Amino acid sequence: MKKLLGLTLAAGLMLPGAAMADWPAGQPINLVVAYSAGGGTDILARTMVPFLERYIEGARFVVVNRPGAGGEFGFTESANATPDGYTIGFVNAPAFLTLPYERQTRYTFESFEPIANLVTDPASLIVRADSNIESLEQFVAYAKENPNALTVGQQGYGGSMHLSLEAMLRSAEIEVTQVPFPGIPPASTALLGGHIAANMWGLGEAAPLAKEGAIRVLGVMARDRVALYPDAPTFAEQGYDLFSGSDRGFAAPAGTPQEIIDTLGAAIERTLQDPEFLAAAEAQFLPLNYMGPAEYKAYLGELNQQIGQLWETNPWR
Repeated sequence: MKKLLGLTLAAGLMLPGAAMADWPAGQPINLVVAYSAGGGTDILARTMVPFLERYIEGARFVVVNRPGAGGEFGFTESANATPDGYTIGFVNAPAFLTLPYERQTRYTFESFEPIANLVTDPASLIVRADSNIESLEQFVAYAKENPNALTVGQQGYGGSMHLSLEAMLRSAEIEVTQVPFPGIPPASTALLGGHIAANMWGLGEAAPLAKEGAIRVLGVMARDRVALYPDAPTFAEQGYDLFSGSDRGFAAPAGTPQEIIDTLGAAIERTLQDPEFLAAAEAQFLPLNYMGPAEYKAYLGELNQQIGQLWETNPWR
């Protein structure tokens, strides 16, 4: 009986190691997206799946949409899954970082093991193409002379574009009237219809309309001009050292074996170098920005600290 019990315990102890060695062993890997099907993050996820399957032998990915509560449902599911490599999630920063400051959530930043960043979409200040404001300098000058007269759309308090707008207002020492929108379509309608003066958008979202000639990009919060739309000047070259926007990347539940994290990170890096994927990304106006596990973790940690400091001095809820 003791011998049988000993064999049983030994077999049980060996199972996790055996599972890691066999990963992914043909078992589906759930890729949790915290937003609805058809949105930008969902389309990016589904575009990546065949390439990830190409570069991870035996892998089969299933996109699982868990929209709701500003992304909280999906982020919670990713964070609290079993850390065995069979559930990874898209994390949208700063959204997944701001939520725990705004309210009690069932996850924290430490609940995740960052894998890789895919996209960094720099914030951009845009106006209608026929606006009398033709530069960032003119925008700031008008706002200083007419506090709160300019109405500027953003995509919800606590979101990436709201935080980017706040950074611009503090740096330029101006005041505007902020108008939150639930998404790009209504914000676009309001701007093009002349109901608001400007919008703070991600450049990837603004570039299609800019290339059509419908809007003018006054400034982009990137360190260098973005190949996606090189005509748009940066804030930095206009005297404002502002670098902000939104990031989309992959993270696994904390405790996921490092070899799995590294395997996923390498596959993502190869995907972002694949000519076929690069063509698809260009068609979707995606500003790609790969960061591997270590770099991405450090970047998110610093961003989380910055958000915490902002919340202490200027809570948005």
